[in-house]
Amino acid sequence: MSDNFDSTKIANEWLQSIKDQSRFIPLDGQKIRFNTPFIDPFSDEISLLIISNFDSTYTISDQGYTIWNLESRGINITKKGSTRLNLIKNILNMNQTKSNNTFDIYKTVSSRESIAQAINDVLDSVIKISDLAYSNRNNTRSIFKDDVLEYIAQNKENFSVDLGLSVKGKSNLIYDLDFVFRPQLKISKWTKLYTTLNKTTTEMIMGIWLDTENYRNQNIGNNTSFNIIVQSMDSKSERFKENLIQHNINVISFENKADFKKNFEITA
Repeated sequence: MSDNFDSTKIANEWLQSIKDQSRFIPLDGQKIRFNTPFIDPFSDEISLLIISNFDSTYTISDQGYTIWNLESRGINITKKGSTRLNLIKNILNMNQTKSNNTFDIYKTVSSRESIAQAINDVLDSVIKISDLAYSNRNNTRSIFKDDVLEYIAQNKENFSVDLGLSVKGKSNLIYDLDFVFRPQLKISKWTKLYTTLNKTTTEMIMGIWLDTENYRNQNIGNNTSFNIIVQSMDSKSERFKENLIQHNINVISFENKADFKKNFEITA
């Protein structure tokens, strides 16, 4: 492997880039503003508030900005019984985050050591909920996942797949995987779903892959790859796809069933 394509160097450079672009700004003795390096679909910087509570707990919150921003732009996602509100509840449950009556997205933890994981969980929730800006009733992430599950179920003799698995990175952050396909013995295809590819999701994907390098290296004899399934590819997504391929991350369009089967079906 050449020095220009050393995975450790790439990982360190990526993590350093994230560190350089992150800003922790003390507001007072109990609050810190975290300006993340990520942006939402409207090109607004994603910021979180870290609060030290009087009962020795810590709360990480978006202060209600994410949902307010979507609503203010005409994307109605808080109507009771609506598909989008149910999607938000599913996203929050998956990350063990919460929302209150002012639609703050938040998580409260009991120790300072848990803050980093809580930031990751809230940030993941914010990004996925913001992703609803790209979506309509027919192509939101939850419905997309249901479509993939239904297709696998209809062709279950062709796929070996595990659900509900997660992996821990060297940062000690935990990442949920949507699927782990096993087309052959000792081959694992970690897979996550995204409704679209953009700068923020691409950086998050690269971060997960680089952060879990040690986990993969410890599983000697098991060939593990990272795969991203998107609904379909447009010219914008193609550009981000090329960036991910350069880091050995495969991108598959669910719309292209031949490519989907080629990548995930059981082989002899």
